[in-house]
Amino acid sequence: MLLDPKDQEALDVKDIDVQQKLSEYVSLIKKWNKTRNLVSRQSTDQDLKEHIVDCLAINREISSNKILDVGTGAGLPGVVIALTNPEIKITLLDSNQKKMAFLTHVKSKLNLKNVELRHTRIEDYDASNEKLIVCRAFSSPKELVKKIKKNINEQTILLMMVSEDQGTFIEGFSTKYIESLAGKILKKRRGFLRISSLKS
Repeated sequence: MLLDPKDQEALDVKDIDVQQKLSEYVSLIKKWNKTRNLVSRQSTDQDLKEHIVDCLAINREISSNKILDVGTGAGLPGVVIALTNPEIKITLLDSNQKKMAFLTHVKSKLNLKNVELRHTRIEDYDASNEKLIVCRAFSSPKELVKKIKKNINEQTILLMMVSEDQGTFIEGFSTKYIESLAGKILKKRRGFLRISSLKS
């Protein structure tokens, strides 16, 4: 199994079916990564496990039933959120056709009925109805806000996966660093940057 019992308990992933699908998802990443560059070619099994732990930890910070995952790549964190929260609708957005082909396969293989795929750039996507936008390793906080601030509403929350608190200041927005449970599990610096409009 991908996660040991202690991590399953901490991350609240006790459903056997979900654990099996997470393991299958990792296997698909490893298989397709040989030709699609989904993650680093040097990624080990431990690296992939850490990716999953990172993404599972974001569940604690989710308070919306509709999420947009920007620059999703291999589906991190969107696919992990979808697998562990079948009641939440997840839109996976990426401009890379090869990665979208992989995600199309993942959606079918893992029967992810709560996932929608969008092959486009965030600059060209109307995110005005999005309540929560998540992203991992897509761009810097300032660059992401610059790209999407004209396409979101004042209530939209951005939740970025980051390694540490960098004291980010973004004019017109509130930023709050939140320590991630993944940091304690992996014994590495892990956190989230919560970004919201000061007008909200």
